[in-house]
Amino acid sequence: MTAGITDSGAVQNGQEATMDTAKKANRREGSGRESSAEAVAQPEEKPDTSATENASSQSATDNAPSKVSTEIKSAPLHSTEEADPNTEQERPETLGGELVDDVSSIADEPMPAVSADVQSVVSPGETDRLIQSQLSPVTSRTSSKAPAASHPLESHEQAPPGPSPATMASAILMRDSDTVRASGSGAAGGSGESERTAFSTPMQASGSPLSSTSMRALYTGISEATDDEEDSEDRQRRLFRAAERRRLDKEQMQQNNMSSDELEILRSGLSNAREFVKPSELRILNGAFPDGLRGSLFLLGPGQIDIKYNVQRELEQATRVFTYGNIMDALPLLTKISFDPAAKTITHRSRLLAKQAAGRIQMEHGVNTKVPGALYLTNTNQSVLSKFIPKASHQAMPEGECCSQDIQLFMPLQGSSQNIVCTNHVGALQNIDPVDLRPRSTVEYKSVNRAFKGTLSCPHMQHDSNAREHFTVLQDVGFRSTTFSVICISEAQPEGYVVASFTAQASIVHSFAITQDYVVVPVYPYDSPLGGISYRWSDSLLETLSFDHSQPVLFYVISREYRRVQCVYRAPTFFALHQINAVQETATDSVAIDMVTYEDDAILRRLQTSNLRKPSSAFPVPAGVVRRFQLNGITMEASRYASTKGNISLAPPAHSRILLNEQVELCQINPMLAMYPYTFVYALGHSEILRKQLRPGIEGALYDCIVKLNVNDSSAPPLIWSRAHCYPSEPVFVPKNDQEDDGYILSVFFDSMRITSCLVVLDAATFKELLIAQLPTAIPVSFGHGKFAI
Repeated sequence: MTAGITDSGAVQNGQEATMDTAKKANRREGSGRESSAEAVAQPEEKPDTSATENASSQSATDNAPSKVSTEIKSAPLHSTEEADPNTEQERPETLGGELVDDVSSIADEPMPAVSADVQSVVSPGETDRLIQSQLSPVTSRTSSKAPAASHPLESHEQAPPGPSPATMASAILMRDSDTVRASGSGAAGGSGESERTAFSTPMQASGSPLSSTSMRALYTGISEATDDEEDSEDRQRRLFRAAERRRLDKEQMQQNNMSSDELEILRSGLSNAREFVKPSELRILNGAFPDGLRGSLFLLGPGQIDIKYNVQRELEQATRVFTYGNIMDALPLLTKISFDPAAKTITHRSRLLAKQAAGRIQMEHGVNTKVPGALYLTNTNQSVLSKFIPKASHQAMPEGECCSQDIQLFMPLQGSSQNIVCTNHVGALQNIDPVDLRPRSTVEYKSVNRAFKGTLSCPHMQHDSNAREHFTVLQDVGFRSTTFSVICISEAQPEGYVVASFTAQASIVHSFAITQDYVVVPVYPYDSPLGGISYRWSDSLLETLSFDHSQPVLFYVISREYRRVQCVYRAPTFFALHQINAVQETATDSVAIDMVTYEDDAILRRLQTSNLRKPSSAFPVPAGVVRRFQLNGITMEASRYASTKGNISLAPPAHSRILLNEQVELCQINPMLAMYPYTFVYALGHSEILRKQLRPGIEGALYDCIVKLNVNDSSAPPLIWSRAHCYPSEPVFVPKNDQEDDGYILSVFFDSMRITSCLVVLDAATFKELLIAQLPTAIPVSFGHGKFAI
């Protein structure tokens, strides 16, 4: 646009005065950019025009709108305001965050009327285009009055109000200032002319400065659009949007500077997690607070996979990274999500449980294991001489041991049952405060009772809620054989006792089963080339033991009442990580055990960090199927076992059948039906395999859906919940009443596209999505487990 000037004499006098004023202002401020920004950001402070006001003619005042156009093109708008630091701290610094750049939802809404002064700057048809190109829907989630930010998972039933005329005017100013800066640079053909055009005193099209009357008209026009329209809430919203733009630009620069491998690690969900030791309220993105949901969800999974350490060289200091090779070995993160039905709020807190162990890795440049087989499959980065260095005990530091494989709620330990106990597979117990998740201590089983002997333990303890007893299995690995001990810790006997012991080959026993009268321990066939010698000198369990496909699986049935081995059953070779449920049938004197079975232990070996961090390669996970093993005639077989003096070669067969064809893992049932007949199972599965109904046994990528299956009717279609690029954690069932599937399913899923995690609550009966709430940080994908406590 070209501004029209009617009184040349008045303009010439005004030009000289204005140029002197501008030179003085530039010397005082040192920067024309800051002066322009403050003038526009504070329109109520009008410049001193006493030197040129009398020299301006009435005709120049009448043509103020055209001068406004020239001034707008010459005065760039750059807000120097900073956002509230408290608001910035509450927002997590995660890539993707909770904000989106899509403005279609706001652009489609009717815009409020624009003042006449602003309409005179641009044509009516150009206004909408400028607003859509400049405005952002980003708003503060900390302001109760501001509209909620748009989110891919958020409900869009109520659209946010349109921007105010003040915001529209600011957007137009930003656009026009950028246009003038670009055109000035092109006309000058050099950096010096570009800086003069962008930051010096506003100029007319002819190259002369604007008169004071023109500048006053400019500020008057802006004030009319802002003084009565923009209140304190709009100002805070504008400042927050500016801060969010800077934050998103910073994250975008970080993402652009990342290598493809680093970005792939982030999207795989296997990067280090952040802890939030103070509780924070979660924002509900979709749905409403479920009625009657009260209690806390505890999730245990990997938290620290990569640990940096410094290497001091002769002339320089280098930084290297130690990476756990298997996600089962990673240092743990414990997450607590609490539900308050009275306030209808959801709070979150989390804590890394092995920070002292991480510090020891930084000092020793690797893992110096305390006991043999302490890792599943990880290179310790230690020399052979480290075997001869004395090891500290588990009790030395509360956070010095990696207990990352299961959670036990309110287990009696160290004189109290008001605690959470995290376990691992080498006989360590970490006592956790259930309120603030602070580790109290780390103990060994042998410190609870000297009769508890063994360096290997079953991480998944079994709990009898009626008797309030906790069971587990220990292995004392010898040079020729291994002694298995089934132990029990209860509120009546907090010091514990040994239920029974037997001798077998060393094995990886990740879980077992209990009924009202029996404890059933599956011993999988493993072979060690050098026996106990190889085990004593190895740090990784899977390097010591190799799966033997030629040997059967043995089920040891132990009587809880008589505290002895009743009998042993044989089954064709297989491997299992988790059992679903065990039911004792009194009429047939038998026990039925449901388990997720595999051909061998490849499931453990394929949980390598290097493989799972490449989601683009679709690294396959071995397929598992749900089988039911029937152990018939236990009383009769107990007499035969006693008469043959425990001859394993004469053990009866354990009959099995495929219960479900679907490939699933991390199965859960209604906890009220543990050790009782059940119908429904909730598990993780592969959405593509389930929906296409592919043949059983096919391998798939990491589990990406939650599925509900009927174990008594294989023809019943499964109910599936899934979202694109999302990977849920183990589903946790929370019952509402006595009906089996009347309750809630809780899970935390990782969104690989937005690199964040969210809580999802489903109706257990219909699998309807009731709620989605965003967590302040991303939780790594894992085979971790969860428990719910009221």
